[in-house]
Amino acid sequence: MTFLRLTLLLCLLLSCWANAEQQNLTSQAQKLDTNALTEELKETVNKEIQQYSKRHHWSNGVSKIKVQLPAAAASLPVCPTTFMIASQDNQQQPIGRLKKQITCESSTVNWRLNATVYVQLTLPVIIARTLIHRDEVITRDMLDSQNLQLKVPKHIITDADQVIGLHTIRQIRQGQLITENLLKKPFLINKGEQVLIVAKKGKFEASTKGVALEHGKMHEQIKVKNTATQKVIHARVFAQGKVETIF
Repeated sequence: MTFLRLTLLLCLLLSCWANAEQQNLTSQAQKLDTNALTEELKETVNKEIQQYSKRHHWSNGVSKIKVQLPAAAASLPVCPTTFMIASQDNQQQPIGRLKKQITCESSTVNWRLNATVYVQLTLPVIIARTLIHRDEVITRDMLDSQNLQLKVPKHIITDADQVIGLHTIRQIRQGQLITENLLKKPFLINKGEQVLIVAKKGKFEASTKGVALEHGKMHEQIKVKNTATQKVIHARVFAQGKVETIF
């Protein structure tokens, strides 16, 4: 009789342990997979880098992306729907410290999470091969290319054709990075010209036609009228006949 009682007690204990273990596994399965979220954030930012690089003619860039999630992320319930990822800053270049907001919205689960993404990008940029004097016309033999590691946003030039034929504002030392503030910039957009308006919001991008209401040089903000809506907006010049705006 004693042996039977011990056997029943042991079975009861094993059953309770199994149930507890199952509940623990179920509880873990219902928590947010932070590793998966990290990878999704990296993929989103990598797409932003590719889109920006394409628009600005950057090539052969190598990026390092690090995601920092708050500790509370591990306690959030799993999201039954697709995450919504949006930018929380007005940073034009996807380089340096980026702020992202991740939102889960469903009939059963709703939460919002802020994350920080650090981006380091290495790519070839244009430098001075020789000493270039003030008010000198830049020629191809004055230029060279060198890999540069960007940890913060910076206006750089990656295509020599963008600067050949321009005049220098001041003297440029041998090996110095060629930047637009050293050059007399031509207008990339003239008042009255048709332009392509590129609008961005997070990882979504759309474009429409417009008319420039002002002359514009590289990176300058000008007034543009949306042809479809007739609405006047401010947009930044980023290429010949192209402007961009971020919502």
